[in-house]
Amino acid sequence: MVKTIITGLLLLVSFIGFSQEIQLPLNTDNSELFVRIDGDHLKDLDSLYVVESGSERSFICGREYRGYYFRSENKPVLFFNRKGTASLVYKGRTYHNLVLQYDTYLDQVIYMVYNNWDASQVSLDSDKISRFDLFFDRDTLTFRYISEELFPSFNLDQGFYEVVYDGKCKYIIRHGSTHYMRNGVDEYGYQPTGYVKIDGGFIKITSRKQFVNLFGSKSKEIKQFISSNGIRIGRADKVQITGILRFYESLQVNEKTASVSGGR
Repeated sequence: MVKTIITGLLLLVSFIGFSQEIQLPLNTDNSELFVRIDGDHLKDLDSLYVVESGSERSFICGREYRGYYFRSENKPVLFFNRKGTASLVYKGRTYHNLVLQYDTYLDQVIYMVYNNWDASQVSLDSDKISRFDLFFDRDTLTFRYISEELFPSFNLDQGFYEVVYDGKCKYIIRHGSTHYMRNGVDEYGYQPTGYVKIDGGFIKITSRKQFVNLFGSKSKEIKQFISSNGIRIGRADKVQITGILRFYESLQVNEKTASVSGGR
């Protein structure tokens, strides 16, 4: 409320000062003058925002984002109805306590700006975002813009992936959506896809047998671990997949330790 009052007073004072101090020439094009004045007003408002919040908004650089899915029953925005906060790493600088959304169909990070009347949205420049985190009550999702620059020999399409596990093995999820028509209305089917990196490149998890075979000489131990823990790969959650990768890494460490001890 205080911010709104101060902002309104700033605009009012600026307008009064402008009308009293500047006499516009008649019958001339004053568009450039108005552009300059409008720019000055925006600078004043930005300065006011910095004073109130203690943070800058230099990451707001992109295109206006308009919701194209309002008639759709299934929204392409990740966890559309869940409330949470977010952080953002933009050009190496971290911003906290933001309201962000992730469009899984367009692979875009959306910044939400709220005021007393409405909300505006901006699609941020993806190539300047190295990471963003979405914080919910019982879950935190860490997204990184993955390309060959981040992971050498990256064999998937570059873009935003949720990085679930980043040890010697890696586990990432692509939160994507597909478009289809239903009764003349655009709909979006949410399709998260998990990929693991064991020794070579990233490989999509497709079945229990395919997943187990990825572990090579340790496949037997992995199969036993999956069975003893009652894990169904087709329905496994992030904690379960991560647990399997950690177990595999522990097998490798034990094998290496035994090899070193035996060589002494």
